[in-house]
Amino acid sequence: MPDRDICLAETIPDMFQRRVAATPDAIAYREFFDGQWQDISWCHVAEKVATRRMALTRAGLQRGERVGIFLPNGVDWVVTDLAAMSEGLVTVPVYTRDSASNICHVIRDSGAALCITDTAARWLSLGHDSENLPDLRQVWLLDEEPDGNDARVVACPVPNMAQQDPAPAVACYGEDLATLIYTSGTTGPSKGVMLSHGALLSNARSVAQVNPVRGNDVFLSLLPLAHSFERTMGWLCPMLGGATVAYARSVETLTEDMQTVRPTVMLAVPRLFEKVRNTAVSRSESSRFNRWLLRATESAGWARRQAAEGAAPSPTLSKRLFWVLIGRLVAQRLRRVFGGRIRIVVSSGAPLSADTARFLDAMEFPLVEGYGLTEAGPAVTGSSLQNRRSGSVGQALPGVELAIGERQELLVRSPGVMKGYWHNTQTSQETLDDEGWLYTGDAAEIIDGWVFIRGRIKDVIVLSTGENVNPGPIEMAILSDPLIDQTCVLGDGRPWCAAVVVIDPRAFQDWIAQTKGGDTDPTSPETQKILAERLAARMNDVPPFARIRSVVVETQPWDLGSGLITPTLKAKRPRIAERYAEKLDALYG
Repeated sequence: MPDRDICLAETIPDMFQRRVAATPDAIAYREFFDGQWQDISWCHVAEKVATRRMALTRAGLQRGERVGIFLPNGVDWVVTDLAAMSEGLVTVPVYTRDSASNICHVIRDSGAALCITDTAARWLSLGHDSENLPDLRQVWLLDEEPDGNDARVVACPVPNMAQQDPAPAVACYGEDLATLIYTSGTTGPSKGVMLSHGALLSNARSVAQVNPVRGNDVFLSLLPLAHSFERTMGWLCPMLGGATVAYARSVETLTEDMQTVRPTVMLAVPRLFEKVRNTAVSRSESSRFNRWLLRATESAGWARRQAAEGAAPSPTLSKRLFWVLIGRLVAQRLRRVFGGRIRIVVSSGAPLSADTARFLDAMEFPLVEGYGLTEAGPAVTGSSLQNRRSGSVGQALPGVELAIGERQELLVRSPGVMKGYWHNTQTSQETLDDEGWLYTGDAAEIIDGWVFIRGRIKDVIVLSTGENVNPGPIEMAILSDPLIDQTCVLGDGRPWCAAVVVIDPRAFQDWIAQTKGGDTDPTSPETQKILAERLAARMNDVPPFARIRSVVVETQPWDLGSGLITPTLKAKRPRIAERYAEKLDALYG
């Protein structure tokens, strides 16, 4: 549990200073550097913050000016954020893997006077878009000298701290604007969400009341710190509890990092857990016995879970014996994938499919779901391992009020809610009313205090038959198939729903070879018809009128450069409909 003194902090730099004073020699961060994992103590981080803060002071920036953080996850990101906020500046994080046009939009829209990045190559990757940034005065490089092609780009100053006076007091207050976090922008340009120090700290404290952080916890950070979920849950919460945060090197090395770091806490989006389940299912197909073993373990584990929630009677004697003798050993293999010490994993950012949630619950994987949005700081609801419900994103966090508005829209009111959108008064007034209620845009149902998210209101597809279709459950059903990596369901104004699916080429070819006896073009009409039939069989829980009848198969993954997904991996539905319009027309024609 965090010290009471640390909980009383009014600003993020204040909380950091209190943490340093409380546990100066404890390990704050761990990152891979010079070929090995290296630990950094809280007092060492404080020295780095003081140095960068002095550099910012000498740069002559005024309170309230914006500083762009264009850095990968790591200690430099944290140091930059803390140093800038300590000077009363407003930090503007950007996703390093976002498109050049959107990165420049964020820097331009925020009016950032300074941008801090690591290498010249990263800045040059923005191309000509970076030339139209009228408020940007300088770009600081942390890791190398500039090449001289852009007068704004200079090496980050490193003052000699031995010749400086002690660092001045923190120059910000609880009600001050701390950061602008830009939304992912699925249907238009991303908007700057204005969050104060008080809002962010209130949010972190609420989360910690439901799932307290321990001083000996080790977080493995995978999501970008530019994401509000990771910023609050994976950075502020560990600081509050004095835990260590290790920064994963990449998605490609995640399995190795988990085995080396052996985290106790992880935050992730549902796609990671879907891949874990799909891998386990695929491996079980190697033999009839393995297939039976996995299914029997899931059946016994799910019966135990349902009984624990009071949703079903106690499991039969045979299932209890199976679990004690065999099932629990099978389930333990899953936890070993995450390093063997994992005590809690939080899934957020999107709904978890029913199949994946059931599988993980059955395996007694320590997974809890939550719900939030950037505009709320971001966490709104949460669960604990001791108190959770299948299919629910949890209950309102302490200090959070919930209500249901028109069209079943979830409304939120809490100290963590944003001040509004940056330089966007009209949208701010449409989203945040005079009584402080935030209109989330998500349809929800609240049953006995438990919140169930039913999908995005704006994503509802209206078929030409007049039926309304929520694409969320359909997409989750499709993604539960190990052949599919990404998908987007479409059908506005059409007689039925279709889906664009990005396949896993290797898994797809193995399946189609077994199905048709040879290597077949995945984009041929015949193959797409067979795949649509396979996917339709997964939609027993989807109303008949909403089930997909046809698919467009894509073999190239949607990355940020494609413009079809956001930095948080959400599909940009209008863009995808436009990109595949000709193929979709052919399907309906």
